[in-house]
Amino acid sequence: MPPAPELAKLSRPRIYRVSPRERLFRLLDERREHPVVWLSGAPGGGKTVLVASYLEARKLNAVWYHVDPGDADPATFFYYLGLAGARFGGKKARALRSSPTSTGAT
Repeated sequence: MPPAPELAKLSRPRIYRVSPRERLFRLLDERREHPVVWLSGAPGGGKTVLVASYLEARKLNAVWYHVDPGDADPATFFYYLGLAGARFGGKKARALRSSPTSTGAT
């Protein structure tokens, strides 16, 4: 049986022919001791490409989570966050069992 397709919400974008941004990569390297790094900037500023290319260049695993308006509902947010986190937790981690629609989320 073929593997189930990944949800776009939890899938790192594929990037092609991107020039490495070594200065910014070094800044991200310096912050890897922290469990979370927050990037902000104007739309179209290259945040997604920077992070996706950094993860690819450094061969790092990471939870990729595309936040959208549906995440305003805590049940939906934690459901999908649980799915994303379960990929990295091995046998000790489990995705939340109920679907967002069964918890009242839309």
